[in-house]
Amino acid sequence: MVDHQVIVVTGSNRGVGKGIVRLLANQHLERPLTIYATSRSGLDGGITALAPNKVLYRKLDITSQRSIRSFFDSAAQEQGSIDILINNAAVSHDHHETPDLAAETVWTNYGGVRDMCQAFLEQPTLRSGARIVNVTSGYNSLQTYGPELQKAFRGADDISALDKLAAAYLDSVRCGPDAQEQDGWGTGARSYKVSKALINALTVVLARRHERVLVNSCCPGWCATEMGAQHRNLKPPKTPEEGARVPVRLAVGDLGPRGDEDGELGKETDEVTGHFFENENIMVPGWGKAKLWLES
Repeated sequence: MVDHQVIVVTGSNRGVGKGIVRLLANQHLERPLTIYATSRSGLDGGITALAPNKVLYRKLDITSQRSIRSFFDSAAQEQGSIDILINNAAVSHDHHETPDLAAETVWTNYGGVRDMCQAFLEQPTLRSGARIVNVTSGYNSLQTYGPELQKAFRGADDISALDKLAAAYLDSVRCGPDAQEQDGWGTGARSYKVSKALINALTVVLARRHERVLVNSCCPGWCATEMGAQHRNLKPPKTPEEGARVPVRLAVGDLGPRGDEDGELGKETDEVTGHFFENENIMVPGWGKAKLWLES
């Protein structure tokens, strides 16, 4: 009997998250996929899976420790363990940011991913080949931060150090634009970018501490989603399914150079971990190439 792989996708009710579920559901791999498509509502997204793949819709609020624990307990009873976690859920308030909304963005995006990763890694049985995929942003080089912050990001060796960086950013925001700029965080609404920078750094920390798990982050590019339409007056060039290619490759494809062209989904993989994958620019619909975000 062929074993299946169990995959969790957060924020799957729309946009890139829904594109990820659709792309996974239509793969014909040696190991069938059981995909948990999760969202706060848990509503059926209407995606028909290619048999023997299955899509299961479940409620999950990544901002709630209780919801996370309840979901993992339920999934353990149903499947034994989860093999792959794709952290896609996120919010953005860049166009009407306030200190309170900045905090909501940081603790939803970074805090939710942090808590989901910890719950995933604490599973009693974590099967060989486990992977974590964190969907972040390529529009966020480390060089956009001040020298001291770059040093702090590079030197972070545990989650508590990243939590302190998150709190420091929010303190700067509450002190006003001048303090934010002087402290090296840049100007304007930055909470979405900072939350994604924290996730990129978290990816590196977890990869160093959990050698048996492949932990990587990626940028899906500029996609025609509700969030993608917020940032420019032009029409986003990529469909959600095209944006889904990079995270899907990181979930079930070859992470080595062989996967750069078409993802090599379902094939044997090089054990690449702690890397950030993106295409040449946010406009093109490729499968991504690996780099080290802390050197960006």
